[in-house]
Amino acid sequence: MGAYVSLPTWWRSNDSRYRLVLGKCPECGAHNFPAEGVCASCNADADFEEVEPEGTGTVQAVTVISGGAPPEFDEYQTREGAFATGIIELAEGARLPGMFCDCDPSEISRGDRVEAVVRRLYEQEGVPRYGVKFRPVE
Repeated sequence: MGAYVSLPTWWRSNDSRYRLVLGKCPECGAHNFPAEGVCASCNADADFEEVEPEGTGTVQAVTVISGGAPPEFDEYQTREGAFATGIIELAEGARLPGMFCDCDPSEISRGDRVEAVVRRLYEQEGVPRYGVKFRPVE
């Protein structure tokens, strides 16, 4: 089973899917993703200030998925073949998972610079789902 997200839940979370939103901790100033919960840096349980990052970062870890993708990505994998996912550390210091696009998946490496772009993720319940992916920066 994949990560099923109901249509109402998807619509409620669209804002954070179409633009990156970080949470700045009022206690230590660290940037967190998602912008909720406990600070990853100081463990403060506080209300984060929402911050829009510049949208660039560095690949910290990468893996290429050549088969066995979650069901929502079956169509994408059939059409495109292997795809790369990984962990990106944004310029502001927050780390988040993401898919890579506009490149050969085998050419993404740890340390590469990337930028956030909005792309089609998959289709579910007959609705194309869009969100942030990352592409290499020259």
